[in-house]
Amino acid sequence: MTLHKLHAGDGYTYLTRQVASGDVVRRPGQSLADYYTASGNPAGRWVGQGAADLKVSGMVREDQMRSLFGAGMHPDAEQIIALEVTNGADPDQALASARLGLAFPTFQTRESRDARVAERVERYASKHGHLPDAAARARIEASEASKERRAVAGYDLVFTPVKSVSILWGLGDAATRQAVTDAHHAAVANVLAWLEDETCFARIGAGGAQQVRARGFIAAAFDHFDSRAGDPDLHTHLAISNKVRAVHDHPDGSPRWLSLDARVLHAAGVAASERYNTRIEDELARRLGVEFTERPDTIRTDKRPVREVSGIPYALIRSFSQRQAAIEDRYRELAVDYATAHGHDPDAGAQLRLAQQATLDTRGEKMLGEPLADKITRWRREAGPFLGQHPARAISELTTPETPARVWRPDEVPIDLVAEVATGVVAEHKATWTRWNVLAEVERQIRHLRFVNDSDRELVTLNALERALSPDASVTVADEGPSYGSARFTTQSILDAEQRLLDTASAPAASPVMSESEANVRLWAYEEKQGKKLDEGQRRLVLDLLTNPHALSVGIGPAGSGKTTAMRALAAIWQASGRRVIPLAPSASAAQVLADELGCRSENLHKFQHLSTESAETDDWASLRPGDLVLVDEASLAGTARLDWLTQHARAAGAVVRLLGDPYQLSAVEAGGAFRLLVDDIGGPELDTLHRFHNPAEAQATLKLREGNANGLRFYLDNGRITTGSEPELLDRAYNAWLADTERGLSSLIITTTEHDARAINTAARTARIAAGDINPRGGVHLRDGTTASVGDTIITRRNNRTLTTAGGGYVKNGDRWIIATQTNDGGLVVTGRGATTTLPPDYAAEHVQLGYAVTAHRAQGLTVDTAHLLIDDTTTREALYVGATRARQHTQIYVGDRQGLDLDAERPPPPKRDPVDTLRTALNRSSADCSATQTRRTHRARRTLERDRRPSLILMS
Repeated sequence: MTLHKLHAGDGYTYLTRQVASGDVVRRPGQSLADYYTASGNPAGRWVGQGAADLKVSGMVREDQMRSLFGAGMHPDAEQIIALEVTNGADPDQALASARLGLAFPTFQTRESRDARVAERVERYASKHGHLPDAAARARIEASEASKERRAVAGYDLVFTPVKSVSILWGLGDAATRQAVTDAHHAAVANVLAWLEDETCFARIGAGGAQQVRARGFIAAAFDHFDSRAGDPDLHTHLAISNKVRAVHDHPDGSPRWLSLDARVLHAAGVAASERYNTRIEDELARRLGVEFTERPDTIRTDKRPVREVSGIPYALIRSFSQRQAAIEDRYRELAVDYATAHGHDPDAGAQLRLAQQATLDTRGEKMLGEPLADKITRWRREAGPFLGQHPARAISELTTPETPARVWRPDEVPIDLVAEVATGVVAEHKATWTRWNVLAEVERQIRHLRFVNDSDRELVTLNALERALSPDASVTVADEGPSYGSARFTTQSILDAEQRLLDTASAPAASPVMSESEANVRLWAYEEKQGKKLDEGQRRLVLDLLTNPHALSVGIGPAGSGKTTAMRALAAIWQASGRRVIPLAPSASAAQVLADELGCRSENLHKFQHLSTESAETDDWASLRPGDLVLVDEASLAGTARLDWLTQHARAAGAVVRLLGDPYQLSAVEAGGAFRLLVDDIGGPELDTLHRFHNPAEAQATLKLREGNANGLRFYLDNGRITTGSEPELLDRAYNAWLADTERGLSSLIITTTEHDARAINTAARTARIAAGDINPRGGVHLRDGTTASVGDTIITRRNNRTLTTAGGGYVKNGDRWIIATQTNDGGLVVTGRGATTTLPPDYAAEHVQLGYAVTAHRAQGLTVDTAHLLIDDTTTREALYVGATRARQHTQIYVGDRQGLDLDAERPPPPKRDPVDTLRTALNRSSADCSATQTRRTHRARRTLERDRRPSLILMS
């Protein structure tokens, strides 16, 4: 399930014009009923307790959507107003009778914004005697763009089953298709009822501080049968109105209409999605007897397992799933061509037309809006290579399993074990969590179990949740916050691990460290030998880590502050004293970089733990001894449990641990926050001179970004470092700028926030290289994300594999970048990188390789290049922005979309134009930094104390 905002005004129209009508925009005057007959797509239907309370039911009419989502009024507002006027009411009274509370607020429109820009430009010219330059004009436009926005009218929840369920629906016979449809509707209805019980709240009081329950949702459900790519894709759009009625009416009995508090809806989104996934499996198992198994590409990887219908070939699933990627790629090409030809980005109507053209260009078959019967015929024909001449027959065989699934009684399920496993899985990834996190995991853990009815499943789910959040299993570190379900929990083991780290940081080292006098002498000798002195900050850091008497200490290095230089000096001086340095990093690729920088062996933390516990007797390097210095680089990316094990292991062996990192950069994928906790509690030397950046002003700007200070953006604005435009245009500009840099011999990176944007850049880069004749498009290997890689392409390997070795003794690591040298006859790839060559087998190439022209901020952390091109979107966090803005020595260009790209599946209209500076400010205020359980508890207690102290005291007068 995904969740998107619906804006007031015309933000709902894609639901009636596109989703309800299929992929073709209806002709003016053509009724929905006529189109349903032609296309097979059903009308929208009213659902939800709120709709029932209003006595609105049946088919959704366009005037109803216009009234509710366009104006925030009763769905039947037009009829209500007409009736009131007929009965003698004046227009204002009639209008009031149809309102659901306050009207939606109105904001500046595009036209008024343009007029304001023109007015300010004229004032600027009068004051300065000349028109504003490009930078000044950009500031004026940016300040006005933020005012052009629209109120939120509701939320579009999209329920989509896994692809194999849509294939079952699309290829099966009529009875199978009806059974799948009924199962899907039942699952959606179940989640809707659950969301009404769990998330239907409104906010009242000053600043919306108080939360009150509401009666239910006014919602409209629209079914859709295929994706924009034309593949079977059964899904439902559930449009939930922002208008809700409080449980308690006004004292006079009149309805109390309020706005939905969407915080809870957003927080429960993942749990709702997992609930739907579980319920659709249940419903299909009962109706058709089908079974589900984990998809092969999500087993033993970083992804959570995806369960598909057993028996449907994965190759067919992948074939249908990759069509959307091809549509997106073609759409971006068309959008860039449009902007070049017309001198401006395509408007909403043009974007829809380009999306349709992209679909036709890539599908090359029927026109859009074909009848459902024709779709089914086409789908079966396309599935022939995977299912044989009779796909429907092959599908029907899946509904008759040899042995029926076991049916569980609630008392047979080991509730304690389910709760323990669910809590354990959540604790692996989060230091603290909410009930929604645990509930989502409980759904995953018991999804494979079958029950007689949904009531039995609900009982097991709630019992497991209650057990997982009980004091015996979890520790509450923050009570209920401003919204329902916001209390935060942890485990005692996480709190204990954090406390052990703090204790170790104050415990004396088991073996003597270097004296201050010896350290100073050796540092002086090292500098003389190198012919270069360290700066004062680097000297302080090196001397502290050499002489710190504690078993654990930390050093802090902002991006570009010469941390590598300091580490090199630290390692050389410690080794010169006859003792060992054991360098470690959170990932294998980072460990390789560390090994190259220090000139000695390095491993990632996971591997070192394995070697220390399983192979210490055969690998002397991994056997710690007194006097060893264990140096962990990029320590903010290390998980708490891993650091706890390492420090206890090192302390027992008589070694000391030194952590180096930056708490303001990206955090661990595992449960983290420990490094920040240590920095806050014990402190440590911090490098304060930035060496990376050629421009001193840029260096100072990055320090402001690091702190979340929006004043740091001024440098980028004043120096033309921010590029704005539509998403396709920005992708094109970023790639062309990167290409120009690389052709000049510069090392350069394109950095994105999401894997989706990285894939888009990678595809655009490959297309451009093919057009330039650098890449031969023939042949190539099809990769798991729908792209293709050929000889000459840059790729990234996404999984560690120590059996795939290089001549220099290295191996293939997650995050390594390579160039494809040749392709083997069986689909494998011979690749080169970092002066090494290896061969990637066909299965590895197909499942664990991506194009590598762009990387995410997580993969960029720790890298240094000449130039960087950073793409920002609405999900970018402060840490990702800071990391992306600090990779380049010479120049960093930031690309900010002025609006979101067109959703090619749902055809959502683009939202109002955005102020790029406001987007960057929002990113600076959106921190993704892990907060340890200890800090969370402290913060909560401090807040409670502050709230208590603010309460007026009662003074008794005698």
